[in-house]
Amino acid sequence: MNVVPRRITIVIQLLGFYLLIHGLHRKVEGLGINYGQLGDNLLPPARVVQLLQACKFTKVRIYDTNPQILTAFANTGIELIVTVENAKLAGLSADAQQASQWVAANIQPYFPATRITGIAVGNEVITAEDTTSMGYLVPAMRNIHAALVALGFDPYIKVDAVLAAIYMLGFNRVEVRVSETGWPSAGDANEVGATPQNALTYNRNLVRRQMLNEGTPLRPGMRLEIYLFALFNEDSKPGPTSERNYGLFLPNGVAAYDIGLLTTTSPSSATISLSSTAAPIKVEHMKYQRFMYMMIIVLLLGWQVL
Repeated sequence: MNVVPRRITIVIQLLGFYLLIHGLHRKVEGLGINYGQLGDNLLPPARVVQLLQACKFTKVRIYDTNPQILTAFANTGIELIVTVENAKLAGLSADAQQASQWVAANIQPYFPATRITGIAVGNEVITAEDTTSMGYLVPAMRNIHAALVALGFDPYIKVDAVLAAIYMLGFNRVEVRVSETGWPSAGDANEVGATPQNALTYNRNLVRRQMLNEGTPLRPGMRLEIYLFALFNEDSKPGPTSERNYGLFLPNGVAAYDIGLLTTTSPSSATISLSSTAAPIKVEHMKYQRFMYMMIIVLLLGWQVL
């Protein structure tokens, strides 16, 4: 089996961090980073904050509402997207009171010291085989939004879910956000594309594409927001070896492969830079879940021939 890029989930959420390109020193807007926690040897949240600040990352997404992370991010200025876990969707969609309790327990104690700017309702629900969960998305969104309104948080915290759910409501002009895209730096013997060089090339091309502010094949003039999967390699993730090797960093904070993220040792003066010396690499694709996914990947990998 050939390795394929991390499947891409479309969500309506404003995410990004600013990337300074070495030599050009241009900000690349519309790029964000996923901070997953499925590892038993990851840096503690306070150290993660230091790493993010050293890399000039200003916007991050997490996959839950971990109180240790929410506390660690307080007064840092880093904007945070939190996630309603899939297991909670049924209850939140059926009971407005549960949604109010969820917001009171997971948002209210931390906001505004922690800059929570969005709530992602579910994770990869549309790409999963559990069609029942898809029906929970819109009701859960409504209930959570109502809870935010009741607390006066709605001008500051946006409720997000997969784009397809929004299309069901008829809002087909919503901007597109790509919540996960990345490439593994290691894999099983049959995952021949999972190499540090391929990962570097993919992520480099992602940044270069964002510099041009290109949209999608369907909407070429639309600004596309993307955030990268992922911050760390996570050793507790199930599945093939590649699933545990999408991180830009090893669990101890050392770069998994060198794209020049940390150019200095001082968090206050560090900048993000990108090496442009990687040789072109031929990457074969085996399958894609959706046509739009394939088109986005082709656009990214097309930079190799330039």
